[in-house]
Amino acid sequence: MKFICDFMLGRLARWMRLLGYDTLYFKDTDNNRLILKADNEGRIILTRNKRLKKDRGVFLIRSENIKEQIKEVAKNYSGERKFSRCSLCNTALEKVPKERVKDMVPRYTFRTHKIFYLCPKCNKVYWRGSHIKLMEEFLKDIG
Repeated sequence: MKFICDFMLGRLARWMRLLGYDTLYFKDTDNNRLILKADNEGRIILTRNKRLKKDRGVFLIRSENIKEQIKEVAKNYSGERKFSRCSLCNTALEKVPKERVKDMVPRYTFRTHKIFYLCPKCNKVYWRGSHIKLMEEFLKDIG
């Protein structure tokens, strides 16, 4: 399942990626280009724009609160694999040998973690650190 968040939902787009959903963030305010991109790529549009609601393939996000927005999506669409996509560019992460990221992460992180993931597009490195625990705590009551 693939999504595209309109310009009003940048924060939701990032959280969707962290939850493993293939989600683009469309910064352009042109609704026609948004719809065309969604149709061409088979994506569901996530928006707060009530005028788009009548179009097919559009899911209207009602809340302004990020937790509530995530709940709205999770309630209507099955979850993906958490922490499997790059939060910056939406690319699927790859598990890499520890040595490959030696010069890309803080020394302490390299010493204390065994498993690392790398975004092959933007080279951002991920690991299951305290930030993951904080995100899981944030998401705990979402379901």
